[in-house]
Amino acid sequence: MASSIASDKFYRCAGPNCGVLKRENDRWWLMWTSFANQNIPFLYLCPWDEKIAEEEGSLHVCGELCAQKLQSQFMGNVRQNQLKRL
Repeated sequence: MASSIASDKFYRCAGPNCGVLKRENDRWWLMWTSFANQNIPFLYLCPWDEKIAEEEGSLHVCGELCAQKLQSQFMGNVRQNQLKRL
């Protein structure tokens, strides 16, 4: 039986003060940022996908609370950087 997570791969939640390790049956999320073509920061969120999880810059997120904390950090950083430019 094939596993969705290779035995040599470990994913740890990127949520602030979390660090939980992903297990095979956990329903995790992925987040990442980009400037896309508009030259403004974007935050992306999607359900777990092994291919995206392996991409550089992907944040592995164990659930809603950690996703909300990361979103809050992102929003605060964007506003702080906007104020610095004024």
